[in-house]
Amino acid sequence: MGPVNDTTSIAVSRPDAANGHDQAPMVEAQHLEAGRPTQMLNPAATDDSDAHQFDDQAQRLPFARMTAAYICLCFCYFISYLDMNSITTSTAVISDALEAGPSITWVGTAYLLGQTSCQPLYGRVSDIVGRKPVLLFSVGCIAFGGLLGGFAQNPQWLYLCRAISGTGSGGISSSVAIIVSDLVSLKSRGKYQGLISLAIGIGASTGPFVAAGLLATGPDGWRWAFRVPSIGAAGCCCLLIFFLPQKPVYGDWRAKVSKVDWLGVVTSVAGLVLLLIPINSGGSLWSWTNVKTISTITVGAVLLITFVAVEAYMARTPIIPLQLFRRRSPAILFITGILYDFVWQTTQYFVPLYFQTVRGYTPLQSATLILPFLLAQGLAGAASGPVMARLARYTNVLRIGFLLWTLGAGLKLLFNQGTSTAVCAVVLAIEGAGVGWVHQPGLVAQQANSRDQDRAVVTSTRNVLRSLGGVLGVAVSTAAYYAVLDRNLRGKVPDSLRTQVLSGTWRLGDRTTEVYQPAILDARMNGFKFVFAISVPLMALCLLAVFFVDDLELQGDAKPEPQPGTQPEPQPDAPQHREKVQA
Repeated sequence: MGPVNDTTSIAVSRPDAANGHDQAPMVEAQHLEAGRPTQMLNPAATDDSDAHQFDDQAQRLPFARMTAAYICLCFCYFISYLDMNSITTSTAVISDALEAGPSITWVGTAYLLGQTSCQPLYGRVSDIVGRKPVLLFSVGCIAFGGLLGGFAQNPQWLYLCRAISGTGSGGISSSVAIIVSDLVSLKSRGKYQGLISLAIGIGASTGPFVAAGLLATGPDGWRWAFRVPSIGAAGCCCLLIFFLPQKPVYGDWRAKVSKVDWLGVVTSVAGLVLLLIPINSGGSLWSWTNVKTISTITVGAVLLITFVAVEAYMARTPIIPLQLFRRRSPAILFITGILYDFVWQTTQYFVPLYFQTVRGYTPLQSATLILPFLLAQGLAGAASGPVMARLARYTNVLRIGFLLWTLGAGLKLLFNQGTSTAVCAVVLAIEGAGVGWVHQPGLVAQQANSRDQDRAVVTSTRNVLRSLGGVLGVAVSTAAYYAVLDRNLRGKVPDSLRTQVLSGTWRLGDRTTEVYQPAILDARMNGFKFVFAISVPLMALCLLAVFFVDDLELQGDAKPEPQPGTQPEPQPDAPQHREKVQA
């Protein structure tokens, strides 16, 4: 059964559509009325034949079909975060089983490489082939990567599998957000995005406990940490096939593919990969002064500069149109996305380390203590949607979210070697609530400040910038932590012991070095406090910046009004639903 109330593109008409040659001026007038930009930085992209070449895939469904489709989308996110967090909890056991040593950090690095490097592609590819095939491919990557990962016999095999799963995770993040923007009006979008926040929170909080239960089953229990998400992803593919509608895309796909910015694809993917490898390995696997680190960063930076030049002056259909950054509000939202994901990933990485390396908790206990952060994030995200829908605004929600997040980031400076678990739980819950009131409302704000035909590329661009922020957050914070740790250990412990602490081979409770344990814990705590302190000004800057974002009213689908004394003529090829955003 086909989608109900299918609409043709606001940005492009099918070749057989009535008066197709008049569509571009009409779109320009609509966006001028809505306060949205029509100009582009690249003059080549303003040509009518290229700027409006992709079908708009917006559609409205009956409630039952909408509910079924949305459950599928939530399940996609649940599987993605279950996979990510269950593997993170199992890393130490996997390292011992495969004798990976210090290179085990590539479990996360490979995942981030796959997740980030392909993000710019998903928006344009979904414009060409449709949203459903791209989402099926993404979920299939998690199923395939998890299946292979469960049979890994060496570290290299494992890292390749995590790169495949990361590619799928990035596709889910972009595709689900794009599909939601296709299915519901801008005013209702926040409410539905809130449900996705809840699914993310459940998946993230469930992952560590699933992994802990599987690890307890035996020496090979870690393999099921890969297989369980893989099985879930396979089931998710079946649900998507039957319950997620696919709106047909028209036109010659070969012509569309030929107009894609393939030079931009090559330079962006290669540049991101070459930049992320040394950022994640510098200071741990490679020295920052190593020739490999410097040369790889240099080549990656040159490729990314080339990519920007291609997008600005050569690409007819840019994968990241630079005109997205020309207006104040979208540019601020993109920049804050980089900053708050820097802080978000740092919190998720270092708070469990604080619990385990300073407080001496087990991985399972650490997962339990981080639960208030994850649950508050999911519940606040679910609540933010109805609040936005009722207010028909997003800035107040964002301001409250950034205020709570900044407060929680500052309160983490209270953490020390004797902080009570109740204080830790309250502080993390405050910060988690702030995260929940920022993530999905931030996406709605970004889409509200963008043109309808830019929905896909805006979403993928936002995701790639957020991913870059997360990578930089972990890399910079790790380098800062070890620098502070090294400085605080010098002169207080023997050099051989200092080397063990920095390499991660020293364990809390080692009787042979018991006399030095207080100095080591003090040094570690100073490192964590420095990392936590970095987050505070970044979140304060985000809080300040959001006051300069335009507060646009979120409106639902506009109903066409007939002219007085006339009967409207039926136009089967004209859009039945349009979204309007008014200042």
